[in-house]
This record gives sequence, C-alpha cells and structure tokens, in this order.
Amino acid sequence: MKFHRPQKPLLRLAEGVFLVLLSSSFALSQELPPSDSLDTIYLDEIVVTATRVSGEIFAVPMAVGVVDGRDFAKSRNMGLADALWAMPGVVAQSRAGGQDVRLTVRGFGARGNGDRSNAATIRGIKVLVDGIPETEPDGRTSLDMIDLSSVERIEVVRSNASTLFGNASGGVVNIETVPFFRRPFLSAKNIFGSYGLRRNSILAGIPLSYGRVAFAATSSAFDGWRQHSSSENLSARVSFVVDGSNMQLSLILSAADNEFAIPGPLTNEQYRSDPAAANPTYLVRRERRHNRVARVSAQLAHSFSDQHKLEALVYVGPKALRRSERNTYRDFNRYHLGAGLLYHWTASDGLIKRITAGLDEAFQDGSILFYSLSNGDRGDSLRTNKREGAETFGLFTQIELDPFDRTSIVLGGRFDQQRYLSENYPAGRRVTSTKEQLSFRHFTPRVSLLYRIAQQHSVYVSVSGGLEAPAFNEVDPPPTLPNVELNPFLKPMTSTTFEIGTKGIFLTSGIVRGFSYSVAAYMIAIRNEIVPRDGGAWFLSAGRSERLGVEVGNQIDLLENFTIKSALTLLKGRYTSFENELGNFAGHLVPGIPPVVFNNRIRYQRPDGFSAEAGVEYIGEYVVDDENLHSVPRSLLVHGTISHSVRVGMFTITVFGGVQNILNNQVVASAFINPTVRNASGNRILPAYIEPSLPRNFFVGADLKATL
Repeated sequence: MKFHRPQKPLLRLAEGVFLVLLSSSFALSQELPPSDSLDTIYLDEIVVTATRVSGEIFAVPMAVGVVDGRDFAKSRNMGLADALWAMPGVVAQSRAGGQDVRLTVRGFGARGNGDRSNAATIRGIKVLVDGIPETEPDGRTSLDMIDLSSVERIEVVRSNASTLFGNASGGVVNIETVPFFRRPFLSAKNIFGSYGLRRNSILAGIPLSYGRVAFAATSSAFDGWRQHSSSENLSARVSFVVDGSNMQLSLILSAADNEFAIPGPLTNEQYRSDPAAANPTYLVRRERRHNRVARVSAQLAHSFSDQHKLEALVYVGPKALRRSERNTYRDFNRYHLGAGLLYHWTASDGLIKRITAGLDEAFQDGSILFYSLSNGDRGDSLRTNKREGAETFGLFTQIELDPFDRTSIVLGGRFDQQRYLSENYPAGRRVTSTKEQLSFRHFTPRVSLLYRIAQQHSVYVSVSGGLEAPAFNEVDPPPTLPNVELNPFLKPMTSTTFEIGTKGIFLTSGIVRGFSYSVAAYMIAIRNEIVPRDGGAWFLSAGRSERLGVEVGNQIDLLENFTIKSALTLLKGRYTSFENELGNFAGHLVPGIPPVVFNNRIRYQRPDGFSAEAGVEYIGEYVVDDENLHSVPRSLLVHGTISHSVRVGMFTITVFGGVQNILNNQVVASAFINPTVRNASGNRILPAYIEPSLPRNFFVGADLKATL
C-alpha cells in the first residue's frame, strides 16, 4: 500500500517558496563566524583537518562544511541531529527524540535504517572524534561517546573521501572536543525539556606552562514521547595536551554508559492512529541496548623542519554491549584497537607543493553470547557462542601540484584490505568450531583541479573513487544458506564521483556585511550497491545505480544584527541495473534518499547579548522499498529559540529556551528500508517501516561559566 499523505496547505506553500529561494540560495559549505566577530576573522584562514591534509577551506577541492559549537549550544543538544540539521547534502534526524539519529550524506548510509541496524549506528560515513576513528573496522559507527556539550566544532566532508580514509563513501564527519584556552575555566550547562528531558554537564580547563588539561562530563535522561523510548547516558572525557616548539602530544581518555529502549517501526495505519505507540513486537521483547564503552588514545605530531612532519596515532577501546533484540538476549565483549602514521613533505617552491603518505590499521574482535529471551531479559539457555572479528588496513598517498599561478592539482590513491572472521562454537557440544573468513581488496584513485579566482573565491573539479565494505552484520548469509557463517555473494560497494563546485565569501561595509556561497553539483556511479532485504534481516549486492545531485545555499550577515542561512539539496538516486527473484528494478528510485531537503534559519543578535532564531526544515517524500510501492510523506518542521547572555565579573550567565515543531505537524523521522512484506508462511502483510518524529516540544537551559 502506497502511503497516501494528507494534503496540507502549508506544505504546498513551502514547495512553491522553494522555487523562489533556489534562485538566490547556495548550499553552505562553510559557516560564517558569529556576527560579532566578522570584523576580525577572515574566512580564508579557516583551516579544515578532516581532509587529513590541513588546509584553508577555499584551497580544498572538496565540498566541506564547518559548524561552530556555538551554533548549536542553545539547542536540546541530544545528538548530531541538533548540530547538522542545516548542513547541505546531509540528512540528520532524531529517530525518537533521543541520541539515536538517522544520518546520511548524499544518500550514503540510508541502508543503515533497518531491523538489524536501526539503533544508534550509522553506515558509509567515517566519523572521527578528535582525529580518533569512532567508526569501527567494518564501517559501523556507534554514537555512544558523542556528547555535543563538549564539542568545539564539527567538520563535514561531503565529497567522496575514500582515498584518504578508506571505507567512507559518504564522506567524513570530524568532531573536535579538545578546547583551546589561555585561562582556567569552569562551566556548568543544564537543559530541561518536554517528556522528561534532562542534561547536566560540567566542563573545566586548566592551562599549564607546557600545555593544558580539560575535563568534560555529561549526564542525560529522556523519558521519551513514544512508548518504550526512554534513554539514559553518562559520558566523560579527559584531554591532556603538551605543546612544544616543534611537537604536540595529545592524550585523551573517554568513556560512556549508554542505555536506551527501541520503540521500533509502525505500519502506515498505526502511524496515523497512534504515532506515540511502540511496535507491539518490540514492546513485548523490551528491545533495548545497554552499551558501556571506553577508549584511550595518544596522538603525536612532530615537525623535524619546515619541510618534514610526522604524525602518529594509537588507540584502544574495550566495549561491553548488552542487547535485547530479534528474540534473543545478546552479550557482546569486544576490544577495538588501531594505529596510524602520516607523513607530510612540503616544498618551499617548485611544481610539487606537498606530498602526503600514510597508513592506518584497525582491528576489532570479541565474543558474542546469544541467550534465550525471557520477558525481555536474559534467559537460562545459551543458544550460540560466537566470535566476530573485523580488520581493515590501508596505504595511501596524495600529491599536490602547483603548475600555474592560482592553480593546484591533487593526485591521490589508496589501497585497502578488509577482512572478516567468524567462529561459531555450538552451545552445549564439545565439537570443533566452525570458522570462516571473508576478505576484500580494492584500490581507490582520485584527481582534482582547483583554481583560485581570488583570495576568497575558488572553483574546482574532482573525480574520486569510493569504497564501502559491508558491515559485519551485513555479511550474515541469506536464509537460503543456513550452514554458512559469512555471505559469499556480498561484495564491497564501489563508486566514482564526478563533482564540480565553487565557494567563496564577500565582505562589504554596506547593509550586507558578509555573504558566503557554495555550489556543488555531482554525479555518482555506483557498482554493487549494498541493499537490505526484509528490513535488514540480510543483504545483497545490487548491480549498478547512480546519483545526481546539486547542493546550493548561502549565508548573509546584515548590518542590523540579522543573519540568514540557507541550505538546499536536490538529489535523485536510481538503479540503472538491478534484477533479482523479486523483479527487475532498473529505473526505480533507490530507497531512503529524499529528493529535496531544504533548511533555512534567521537569527537576530543584539550586542547586549540577546538573540532569537527561527528555523524551517523541509524533507520531500521518498520511497522506502526497491519496488517503489511504499513511501514516507514530505515533512515540514518549524523551530524557534531565544537566549540572553550577561557577564558579571568573571562569570558569564546564559539562559535560553526553545520550541521544536512549533506547528505540531505529524512527521516521519526515519524509515526502515525494504521492510518485510511477507510473513513466515509467505502471506503478504502490512509492512512496519515508519519511525515517527517528535511532536511539539519545549526546552529551557541555563549555562554558567567562570573564567579565572
């Protein structure tokens, strides 16, 4: 049954307004500084590090966005959806109002919404926290240790970044939490809101003669607005930075205890009648996750001279994961470790500007115990004893050339090897375990050309390869192979991105004080697209698909303390060759990819510390299955916040409040891709695939910071 949406005048009006905005809006690839700092900060000096080769934003031949932590400090701060909702090319939505988000970049990661992978993990996007991979070796990323209260800024590389990071077709999200400060400080942040929302954070920093120490801890809780959607999280992070004349050493210790219930998807009829309800099966099983994770990391950057620089990284993290899902109680014990080396050679003059070469390796291994489920808790029957391991190894190099004035060429390539290991120890029997291995190898090239029109304006063209290996749960075999541990028919997804873009900024002394723009148009050709079946119960490789997209938007700073930001994404993904036992899907839309995403916000900020902001989010209707029979309706959300800051001596006090979904529209936040449409007997059923978004909700907050 196709989802027949109710006709809403506001939605029809919004679609008409988009055509007008399109003529003057360009997707924001970089954020302007706050209005009170435009006179002293020059945008060409913004340096991005998520490209693994630090460089000013206008000299990077990629679509790159930077969001300052101050830009989302007065939000609910529950997850990445509160920080990245206005980033072009990105879809970031909170599934049930908590930390779990749906995150896609140019459509990559959409398949991660399903029965096996719907809870607090994303696919196809490399996530780094302070340069440390949060993404596991098999490509999954857990969001347990991402705390927006301590985030300084977020960089997003939307272009294909596989030549530098390997398994990252959808780009890179680099989250920086280590603050820079010269004076000791102590800060307390508190947020309270609808449906039992509570967040309390403490941050502190002490400068030393040879560096600095910073601490951050957050406790949060959310009762949830849907049945069976509560969550609790406790996280802490300590960073120690040593600064020398030609070196920097960073030591970071982080840990999190994250527990959340999973309400599950609803059918179309359930969504219409009672969107706050939980999926009946999820409710009976009390499906939930309780993750305890920690990590210790060390990074060293040493400059031997102006030409030679070496960076080294090592990290290790234990994980204890408890889950009630799919009618079993699962007990995971894992360790995740990795290391990397990066070498830079920079020339003083000549054709070659810089050579970068490096390697990285990550490994995760551990046991999984599958127990019977009794009233949502662990039963007394051990069903399966398994070992799962995944390893990734990569070698890469990149050469930057300056053949002509204002012109640069980048040539790069990377070799990746991915390996999976599975061992099954049958419970209750003293027999030799079954053991299987699966490995992939791939080389990914890249070439790009950038021309600097002016100091703060550039245009670029790029051709880059992409690699996305299947996550470990995606290599599970289909039901037709009951005696096989790893799916022999699944292949890594490879892609080629052809992109052209331009970006720049104007600074003036008139009514418009600053205007930034960025345009990116691209075509992505994909082979072996990884496709979920039965809501993610198993996966297969499609033939070929393609994506055509344009990202356009702007930011305007006006004299009278107004700032307008817009971001618009147009994207179409379709199969060009894909046929299986269910039919021929060539020409069908790839599920999970909205064709239109538009965000706009207007901020008013006075010099006395008062500010107000209103924002609009629009996501167009998109299909959720290969047959294109079921879809998610278009959505429109309106938000608003106000805040006021005052400084009294060494104290800075900020109070703020906001309303999300002011119009109280019924909206879908996420959808299971290719949901189950037939039961075990083969009879057709109504698919459950809809995850409703929060209705109208309120929040208030108070921050107190003391600077000594």
